[in-house]
Amino acid sequence: MENEPNAQRRWEQECSFAAIDFETATRQRSSACALGVVVVDSGQIVNEQYWLIQPPNNEYDRFNTSVHGLSATDTKHAPSFDEVWEQAVCLVGNHVLVAHNASFDISVLRNSAAFHSYTPPEASFLCTLRLARSRLPDLGSWRLPDVCEALEVAGLNHHDALSDARAAAKVLLAMCNLENSGVTEVCENLGYRFGELSTSYYVSFFNAIQRSSKLSKSSSSSPRVSEIGPNVDNVDSDGALFGKLVAFTGTLDSMTRDTAFQVTVNSGGKPSNSVTQKTEILVLGMTDYTKVGTDGMSNKLRKAVALRTKGAAIEIIDENDFLRMADSSAFA
Repeated sequence: MENEPNAQRRWEQECSFAAIDFETATRQRSSACALGVVVVDSGQIVNEQYWLIQPPNNEYDRFNTSVHGLSATDTKHAPSFDEVWEQAVCLVGNHVLVAHNASFDISVLRNSAAFHSYTPPEASFLCTLRLARSRLPDLGSWRLPDVCEALEVAGLNHHDALSDARAAAKVLLAMCNLENSGVTEVCENLGYRFGELSTSYYVSFFNAIQRSSKLSKSSSSSPRVSEIGPNVDNVDSDGALFGKLVAFTGTLDSMTRDTAFQVTVNSGGKPSNSVTQKTEILVLGMTDYTKVGTDGMSNKLRKAVALRTKGAAIEIIDENDFLRMADSSAFA
C-alpha cells in the first residue's frame, strides 16, 4: 500500500500540458470565434482562460451559431485571432497542447494564423479523441460528452470553449490514472507519437501501428465514388475520415446530402446510401418525426444500433462532429 501513493505522485508529476478548444463562426477553419485554454501542471489544473475572438469580417453561419450560441453581437468588439493567441502563448508556455479532436483545433490554429499572416510558436500536440478510441474501443462514439460519461468526468457544457478544454484536460488525466502513467507513456503505450507544429513543417498526431496497417490495405489512389465528383488530390491518409465508410440519416442543417457526400470524399472517406456491417460512421441529421416511430429512430439508426449490439464497430456522431472531422480543404 505504501507504494500506491508514490506511484500516483509519479504519474501526476508527468502530467503537465495545456488543453485547448476552439469554436468557429463558419465552416472555414480560419473563422475562430472563441478559445478556451486550461493549463495542467503535475496533474492539477493551475490556470484557465477564455477568450472571444472576432472572426474575419465578423461573419457567422447560422449552423455554427446554433451549435455554440455565439453570434456577431458577441464578438463585435473582440480582438482578432493573432492578438488572442499571443496572450494564450503566455499562458501555455512550453506545454504540450491537448485537444479532443486535435485535427480540428490544430487546423483552426494553423488556418487562423495563416489568415492573419501570423506565425505561431512551435508546439507539440496530442488528441484525446484518438487516445480514447484506442483506450476505450467498445464505446462506439468518442464524442467528448460520451468519453466524459465513460470516464466519469462531470460538468461538461458542450461547445463552450472553456468547458470543452477543461473536459479534455480531465479526460487525459483520467486516462493517465487508468494507465498509472504520465502523458508521454500513455501515448507510447497506445502506439502514438506527438504531433508537431513548426514554422517549417507539420506532423499530425498519429498511431504508427494503425496507420501502417491502414496504408498497407489502401490502394495508392484516393477512394472514389461513381455518383459524385472526384476527391481532392493528396488526401491526408491520417485524416479522421480516411478510408472510412460513412452513411447519413436525417436532414442535415448545414449542407445538402450531395454536398455531405462530396465532403466525405474530399476528406478521403467513402460515402454510402445504406448502413451495413461494413459501415464505420453514421452521421445523424435532424429527424422527421412524421416518418419515424415514436422512438425517433430512423431505419438506418435502428439498424446501426442493432449491428453494434452484434459487435459491429459503427461510430454514431452528429452533424457538427462530422464537420469537425472533415478535412479543412474538404469544402473547397
